[in-house]
Amino acid sequence: MAKLVGPYCSIYFHGYDLSGLSNQWDIEEAFGDLDLTGFGEGVENSAPGIPGVNGSLATFLDATANQSYAALKTPGSFTDKLLSILIGQNAAPVIGDPVLALLCKQFSYAIPLDLATARVANAAFKSAGYMLDPGRVLANASITNTTNFTEVDNAVSSASGGVGYVQILTPTTTDTYVIKIQHATTLPTYSDLITFTLNGTARGAERIAVAGTINRYVRCQATRTGSGQTLKLACAFARY
Repeated sequence: MAKLVGPYCSIYFHGYDLSGLSNQWDIEEAFGDLDLTGFGEGVENSAPGIPGVNGSLATFLDATANQSYAALKTPGSFTDKLLSILIGQNAAPVIGDPVLALLCKQFSYAIPLDLATARVANAAFKSAGYMLDPGRVLANASITNTTNFTEVDNAVSSASGGVGYVQILTPTTTDTYVIKIQHATTLPTYSDLITFTLNGTARGAERIAVAGTINRYVRCQATRTGSGQTLKLACAFARY
């Protein structure tokens, strides 16, 4: 098995790119422990309870526009947000690389500081009723025109549906994009699988789940209307 090192990750939180400001993350997927011990048994019995995901992220504190402070300063909201961790294979993350995606709520934001360290901030997250979605990167780039991204080949189709994620990291001002996830049984004949409601003009993120058969090949497509402004996006898909 190839040995992988830590620096090659991209960290996106609901439209904010925290990659260059983050230096540690942790994701734990676990089940609660239900006590099933009866009187007189003499040993503890238990069973798995409700599943959940806990996450944490350590960032350098940057209060300039659209950086870590703006992304993480308002914990405790009831609004569900998307955390996407793209894991590069000893290089910057590209299409086909693993991604860990989670619909979550941010529960804390702590800012410790002492004389010997940089200003850092620690955020904690809990899943918003969903488990972790381990998937594949479909797009992670800045574009200025309609783009059909390279497909990811799953070798075979799957029958249990899946979930798509998109992160709008650098929005446009007037250009709009129709962002889709498409699938195909044989190339180059694609059909639409997911059409996101985000059109690229606002920072944010979106999660859409689908049921049924997912064909062998999956790709992201972004169709532009406008003059060629830059859009930075990340897209991912996880099969169930």
